[in-house]
Amino acid sequence: MTKPIYFPHTYLPPAAAAAIRSAFAAVVGYAPAAGRLTPDMRALAESGFLEIVTPAAEDEERLERALREYEHWGRLQQGGPGLLAVFLSDRPGADPLMADGTAAQIASQVRRRSTGAPPSAAHAACLRAAIFLQLAQQADEQGYQVKAELDRSERAHAGLLGALAGKPPAPAPEAGVPPPIEGVPEADLLLEQRLRAWARLFGQRPYASPVFVTASSKVIDLLAEKFPTMRRIGPTALNGMAGGGRPPAPPRGGLLPRLERLASLPLPDPSVADEPCNTFPEIYAVPDLPSLRLFACLAENEDAAGTTAAVRDWRHTVIVGLAGRAP
Repeated sequence: MTKPIYFPHTYLPPAAAAAIRSAFAAVVGYAPAAGRLTPDMRALAESGFLEIVTPAAEDEERLERALREYEHWGRLQQGGPGLLAVFLSDRPGADPLMADGTAAQIASQVRRRSTGAPPSAAHAACLRAAIFLQLAQQADEQGYQVKAELDRSERAHAGLLGALAGKPPAPAPEAGVPPPIEGVPEADLLLEQRLRAWARLFGQRPYASPVFVTASSKVIDLLAEKFPTMRRIGPTALNGMAGGGRPPAPPRGGLLPRLERLASLPLPDPSVADEPCNTFPEIYAVPDLPSLRLFACLAENEDAAGTTAAVRDWRHTVIVGLAGRAP
């Protein structure tokens, strides 16, 4: 059974999972290191909702060893900038995926302590990407925890002031409605590098699905810049491909087959009128660029698609945005 793929963040917080669950029965998530899932993601995986894809098994030991070495380096830098600050800073020129600047100094120190044969250039690139994404995942999880605590404190403070003023208590927030992922500052850092790193992991172990889900509107904007032909598909046009004409909110199990059909057939005529529908997720298609080629471009590795012939490809790549922007 095909599932949508969550990208490019590797931390899936419960609120974002609830938003995805409202449209899909299950989702695939990429994890840089199989043994380092957060407790909430492990619970989602055990429930059957989240399927985890990790780097190739032969890279697990090398990756875990490298992560321990980077963490050791970070502990040695206590009182200085720290490992997360180095990798997740947005200073001009500080690209954690490139072999220059501060990242190269870290890698050099790690290599002095590492044992075993050095990886090939391709594996080294995937290793750097996985390390970067693991550190970003750690920062994302911490950012969500801090934001959740701040939100609870603000609600409690507002409730106390309201009670002192004799006002009725404000209604509790609706369950399952998440804030946009960009509401957490850490999740916005180095999005372009996150995309490139995530694309490298996807190229190493591609999952056979044409549908990709993101909770970040800024990721949609980045993709639109990189692929100017990307266009939004409204509910009327999407339902019209399946022989319907109404744009109701899709049932939980009914959206994915239509998205697969959208990825396989000629796209609807752009001139088809479409009515706004606030309950319908944002759907975009990148015409005539299947996912293997699209993410090979993002990974800056045009040879990646040639190594994945066994994976079914599609005519278009479909992106679903759950950030909740107005149509």
